[in-house]
Amino acid sequence: MSKKYFINNLDSPLGQEFYSQLVKEDTDEGVHMATYTIDDPNKMPPKGFKKILKRYKPKLSRKKMLEECDVYVYDVASATQQDLDYVCDIFKNSKTTLEEQKVLILVSTVLTWSAMPDKVKPKVEKKADEEQEGEQQEQQEQQQKKEEAEENQEPKEDENQEQEQEQQQVQQQPINEVPEVIEYVPWEESDYKLRSASSQYQQLKEWEDMVLSLQKDNLKVIVVCAGLIYGKGEILFQKYFKKAWLQQPYKLSYQPDGNNKVPTVHITDLVKMIVKVSESIPESNYIFAVDNTKDRSQKAIIQGIATGVGSGWIEENDDFFKDFTPEEMDCFRLHLDCKPSQMFIGNEETPSDFEWHCEKGIAVNAKKILQEFTSIHKLRPIKIIMESKAENMRFQDILNMIGDHYRIPVINQEQIFKDAQDPNYVFPPEMQEDFDELWPAIQEYINSQTPAQLSEQLKIYYKVIKWRLSQNDCQNRGFILQNFPNYFEEADFIFYPNKQKLKMKKKPKKKPVVSEEAKQQSQEPAVDENGDPIEQEQAEEQQLDEQQQEEPQEEEQQEEEQQEEEQEGGPKPEDFFPESYIVIKPLGKTDQFDYNRKLINFFSERNLDAYFIDPRKKTNHDTFEDLRIYIERNGRPYNYLQNEQELIIQYFNLQRIKDLTIKYTRKQAIQIWKEITKVKKDNRQGLVTKYTKYIQEQEQELQQVKQFPFRNYLMDFVVPVLNEGLVEVAHILPDDPVEFLAEYLYKRSFNVDNE
Repeated sequence: MSKKYFINNLDSPLGQEFYSQLVKEDTDEGVHMATYTIDDPNKMPPKGFKKILKRYKPKLSRKKMLEECDVYVYDVASATQQDLDYVCDIFKNSKTTLEEQKVLILVSTVLTWSAMPDKVKPKVEKKADEEQEGEQQEQQEQQQKKEEAEENQEPKEDENQEQEQEQQQVQQQPINEVPEVIEYVPWEESDYKLRSASSQYQQLKEWEDMVLSLQKDNLKVIVVCAGLIYGKGEILFQKYFKKAWLQQPYKLSYQPDGNNKVPTVHITDLVKMIVKVSESIPESNYIFAVDNTKDRSQKAIIQGIATGVGSGWIEENDDFFKDFTPEEMDCFRLHLDCKPSQMFIGNEETPSDFEWHCEKGIAVNAKKILQEFTSIHKLRPIKIIMESKAENMRFQDILNMIGDHYRIPVINQEQIFKDAQDPNYVFPPEMQEDFDELWPAIQEYINSQTPAQLSEQLKIYYKVIKWRLSQNDCQNRGFILQNFPNYFEEADFIFYPNKQKLKMKKKPKKKPVVSEEAKQQSQEPAVDENGDPIEQEQAEEQQLDEQQQEEPQEEEQQEEEQQEEEQEGGPKPEDFFPESYIVIKPLGKTDQFDYNRKLINFFSERNLDAYFIDPRKKTNHDTFEDLRIYIERNGRPYNYLQNEQELIIQYFNLQRIKDLTIKYTRKQAIQIWKEITKVKKDNRQGLVTKYTKYIQEQEQELQQVKQFPFRNYLMDFVVPVLNEGLVEVAHILPDDPVEFLAEYLYKRSFNVDNE
């Protein structure tokens, strides 16, 4: 840049981008000047800038601006009425003389055209001379036709009558007027005097008119009317990029119809356009700074964001403006069809040398804009492999905790192939036929859980996995591969390109159904360039030659790729190569665990060591915290997650709840122990009371026995039973009467108590 710039409000988004463009030049000393929105005497001038002017010293600022700067840039988005009045007063002052060429640039917005209707294409009126010549030619043609008809006329009265009747009928029929077709064309920068703004943006239009009214020798005033700005972290479209990045909601919404044309421009292109205008001063005082996209409709812009960043799906929504500010609503409701200035796009006669950053707009450059968005907002994917041989509910809970925290999908083999058959995902059509044909064989391989040699079905198997990991949700936010891959070969084919190995065999083309007309045409002899007939054998030889020529070209491409990989030190991994490999030990009581050593060695050779964790003596939250610290060993991404302070507060809240739970549990245990002790004491007291009562009863019976005389005692309790026993002995006459009597008395004793 050969000129010295003054940037009003260097800390604005446009000023920051201007600064990034200016500091690309290697300058030992600062040459540019600027102001900040708020004066800070402690701020030093940044690189490339000689002085930061103070707002509270207008006289000194005025002198330095006029003497040392060549171009003055003011942005209506960050400027105030006082700023513009100040610069206009400087140049309106009659004492101010400009010895060199100065350029004042006001960066405005297309919202100053917000009340403009579509531009109707003007009608091209024919000249009077051309109309007269056309009428004369028509009269001459009619006379010639009459003369020819009279010469060829024959005496046929019937025919003449019929013709006269037909002519009368035609004349009686009503004439249907063809409606005029209205054509619309884009507004051009030369139409700026016709522009009209809505009431809320009328002040911006007045600022443009105030600057355009400045007239002074060696002063060029230019208004750069910029489209809605996007890029470098986003200002207006930040909500949409955030929703698409998070895929919340899954389908981006657009307003009903959505065909209103919204002019846009990348902020980098806008700064380049301002520099281009200041370096190559145009004749016009009004410049359209918009990108050169074909489809400017709101629907196309949102579809581009959804395809390049989100799920690829959009839907019409009546509540489209629900979360929008009034200014954002005005931007998305804007309908203005305009085209960029010729000095940026050129034409066939005078091509432009302007270097675009995003010429074709958001829809075409969504991936490039996404890279800027993720870089500025510190977003990066979290790519994890988690392996555990003992799958249970607790392992699944830990997986879900990590997935929910980082907002990344948990993917396993079954889920990948479900997604391939899900209509919400756009599956590559070139793989669809092979996938449908080989799907049963792929299912057998998944269910077998044994390694196999590379085959046609495994090629499709690996390609489908690569396709799923290449989707926007995995590329933007990351993923967790659950117990997958299982083998060394799988990891190699998935995480490295291997284009040559995964190349499918060419299938013979199916013979198309030929109609009878095509058969007749095929029977005609083929013709070469000179028109000579070609025999069928020669035609087949030509096809073979073409195929043979294509095969060496493919082989050469493969050899070139191999040479490039060898020069670069081997093949590079895919973008979705994992950054964390976690092995969770079994959650059972046994300490024996068969590690997948081949897979561990595969990642270890590629500088990714496995992280082993034993969660048996830890809670789920403690296990999650250990894994989070390991995953964030290289720094915590922003990713719209909780910051460190919120995590600390959450941890202390959980710890407090845990302590309260322990305290409550302890109190509850003490209360339960007291209740159990009381029950045991009551039971023991009941037994004591029962036994005491029994002893008392026995003692009472003993006292009663002692009060009886001995003869009465025997007669009441012994003699009756003994007599019964003797009667039985006399009746039975046993061999051992004494033993018989003893057994009889023993059995009879059980009935004595009841009696």
